[in-house]
Amino acid sequence: MQSKDDQRPVLSRTARREAEAVARKQNKKKHRGWKIFFGVLLALLIIVVTVVGVAWAKYGGQVKQAVTDGYTIAATVKKEDFAPKQPTVVKDRNGQVIRTLSPNQPIYLAYKDINPGIVKGLVAVEDRRFYQHHGVDPYAVLRSVFSYARGRQIQGGSTLTQQLVKNDVLQDQSQSPMRKIREMVIAQEIEKRFTKQNILEFYLNDTYFGHGQFGIGSAAKFYFNKDQKQLTPAEIALLVGIPNNPTLYDPLANATGARNRRNTVLYVWEQQGLIGKKVFDQESTKPLGLNITNTNQNANITDNYAVSYALTNATEALMSASGFTFQYGFKDAKAQQNYNAQYNNLYQQDYAQILNGGYVINTTIDMGIQQKVEQLANQLYAPYTAKDSQGRLQPQLASTVVDNQTGDVIAILGGRSTQNDQVNRALSARPFGSTAKPIVAYAEAFSRGYTPMSNVVDRAVTNVNGQPLQNYYAGYRGNMTVRHALEDSVNTVAYQLAAQDTQKSYYEKLGQMQFSAITPADLANGPAMALGSFRTNTTEMAGAYATFARGGEFIAPSNLTTLYDSYNRRTVFQNGHEKKSVFSANASYMMINTMQGVLKNGLGKAAALNNYPYTAGKTGTTDNYHDISFVGQTPRFTIANWTGYDTNNSGNNGELTESMQMLPMQLFKSEGEYLVGALKEAKTDFPMPSTIKKVANNNLAALPEKKKKTANDRIDETLTALANQRKQANAARLADLDYRLIYHLSKAEEMRREKAVTSAVNSFANQGDLPSLKKYDTYLRQIQDIRYKNQKVRRQSIKRDFDNQINRLVQNLNFQQAMLQEADQDAQLAKFNQQKAAIEQQREAERQSKLADLQNQYDSQLAAVRQAYATNASDKETQRQKLISIMNEIRAYGGSAPDVNLNIPASSSSSSSSSASSSSH
Repeated sequence: MQSKDDQRPVLSRTARREAEAVARKQNKKKHRGWKIFFGVLLALLIIVVTVVGVAWAKYGGQVKQAVTDGYTIAATVKKEDFAPKQPTVVKDRNGQVIRTLSPNQPIYLAYKDINPGIVKGLVAVEDRRFYQHHGVDPYAVLRSVFSYARGRQIQGGSTLTQQLVKNDVLQDQSQSPMRKIREMVIAQEIEKRFTKQNILEFYLNDTYFGHGQFGIGSAAKFYFNKDQKQLTPAEIALLVGIPNNPTLYDPLANATGARNRRNTVLYVWEQQGLIGKKVFDQESTKPLGLNITNTNQNANITDNYAVSYALTNATEALMSASGFTFQYGFKDAKAQQNYNAQYNNLYQQDYAQILNGGYVINTTIDMGIQQKVEQLANQLYAPYTAKDSQGRLQPQLASTVVDNQTGDVIAILGGRSTQNDQVNRALSARPFGSTAKPIVAYAEAFSRGYTPMSNVVDRAVTNVNGQPLQNYYAGYRGNMTVRHALEDSVNTVAYQLAAQDTQKSYYEKLGQMQFSAITPADLANGPAMALGSFRTNTTEMAGAYATFARGGEFIAPSNLTTLYDSYNRRTVFQNGHEKKSVFSANASYMMINTMQGVLKNGLGKAAALNNYPYTAGKTGTTDNYHDISFVGQTPRFTIANWTGYDTNNSGNNGELTESMQMLPMQLFKSEGEYLVGALKEAKTDFPMPSTIKKVANNNLAALPEKKKKTANDRIDETLTALANQRKQANAARLADLDYRLIYHLSKAEEMRREKAVTSAVNSFANQGDLPSLKKYDTYLRQIQDIRYKNQKVRRQSIKRDFDNQINRLVQNLNFQQAMLQEADQDAQLAKFNQQKAAIEQQREAERQSKLADLQNQYDSQLAAVRQAYATNASDKETQRQKLISIMNEIRAYGGSAPDVNLNIPASSSSSSSSSASSSSH
């Protein structure tokens, strides 16, 4: 029997039908809900598939190539690549070793000798699934994403193996997806070839721990003066945390950040059970406990300025090879600060890597010339024996000599002595005063149509802050030529010429010539940059002035020829002496011609060479004579010299005496007379372009310049020559099956490589012409990527065809760039001419107005003078002088004011006649 609770009500037939209808309606709603859900799911799936398909169509070829590259690179990796390297050597211009750099040889530890606590602690923080994954950990990637979303970025997505590949195998710090794919492929291959213990050994010995320290053994000795087996948990945690970001967690520069990172590592260990809560509480409250022991002896680097400069160049070459992009202009101070932090971090790391060994630095150093230049400087500065509190001689000097033909630095001096002094002042940024005028104000003025004999006016001028400018002499001298203004280093004229450059192109040109210390604040000073308001060094100044000797083409100064990685058997850098057009040939010659007057008639007479007549240059002085500089040149070489105190607290508040102020010119004279003989320089003047003509009064006139050979033409010639050489070398031994006979590739593999090049060429061609100058670098990188793919093609006949296609792409791209540049220049020139005409018209109107006003004054004053003489008034001479002043002013404005004879009756004056005349011209 059913209980009361189980008994169901008896429904009528009508009620049952209604209940069944309601149930069917609810079921339909449920089915409709599922249909909507599956419909949305299907739509999302279609969208995902479409997006993936489009992405694969666009980037699939690059992904395949990156995977292939990964396998190819992994096949070359061997255990010896991670072992201690032979010392880096520096070679002179003849290939002879002049210095062996070995101050940073690290302490290499076998796995069995590494503190187990370090190994466990490292794995726990950086890669907790290290022993489970095979080089790539997808769980870690997802975990890093969620950790970042929560704002707790304790672990990254890269495994220890991937980090080892990025830093030691690829040596590539770029963030491109293709680099990441190569890294992941290589990491998985390395895991197949080496044990986990091998990988940990490699990682802990080759990882950078800051301050020039590679490897945990070296880091323990440097930071704590301990063997790594003696480290406490807090000390291990500090070291394990540094590689994550050597700048942010630098214990010396950022103790707070390092301590926070250390405690984060300790917390992770406690959470994973590696240490107990008591140990965590004890260790996390300890001070850092640093005991810095700098075992790196840099004496064999800094005792020679040429060697230290070569190491600087080599470090920056390695940075560039690692994907770092150098910048010389910034939108604001914050952007520059961020860049400087990135630069300093990578520079320190790569500098230490070079000292760590394994590189050959080939240079242009000629020790005979270097030592002779040092000897000349020491002799000249010998009478000045004062020293600062650190024992450094004062005043100090810097000098850089550049070969105008190649851009090579022939000699470089960074001070008076390397004893107790490791500063290379030839690379230190300082103000250079008026030596900035040619590169900021005058060269651009010549480009705008000025000539050395053009008229300018020395008059009262205020800077952007409303402060009046002053010359080194009192007052103003009025009308003068451009040549005279430079010879006498007139500040007001240089400022006015720079102010006429309303686009402030001088700021961009300084960036093109790689001036590394200019700031957005310098740009805000505007035309004051022509007076040397920015900071630079002798190397940058010599490189800029040498640009004039090359007809306006800049070559970055350097004494580095090649940087060779002997362990990976590859050339990291080769100096191609690349030229960049900065100034026009006409403007460059006019600039040199005008600067020659500085040594003949101007403030630079003391620098004139006795054994060479064709010398140009410019003097420079900063406020209160704190810095004195001189940059001079012959057709063969350029020398930039500086002298001053290291601080303004030295000497007479940092002010140089009169004899000290002559030192940069005297040093140029000594260096120049020696180099003219040493380099056997012919006594010929700077070559004058065919578009420059000499006219009356020693003036120069510029004709339209002929079109120079473009970069496209030079690239075409170079590549054609290389292609012909390859054809001749391979013709006798290669045929259509060379990829099989020589390189042992299958036909399928060779076809795949050739197809990759064909596809890349077609993709490039299909995107159309260069739309704007901003896209030039992007297009050029695409061509470089095609060239890289073609390097893997082994069938030489096809490879040559691809070479020709690539060359045509380069030619066409450079032609399009030239057309866009020409159109841009035409537009700028038209705008300038329009502005110039308007200014001249306005000036002429103002002059005529002024003359009309003066003429009225003249007529009135002449009448007053005649009246005064007629009546023999007591102020007649005063009235006459007023008339003469008005006459002088009329003549100054180009008007006509003839001398006046005053015919006065004898009875009315003490003399029968007098005259009003002016001696002013």
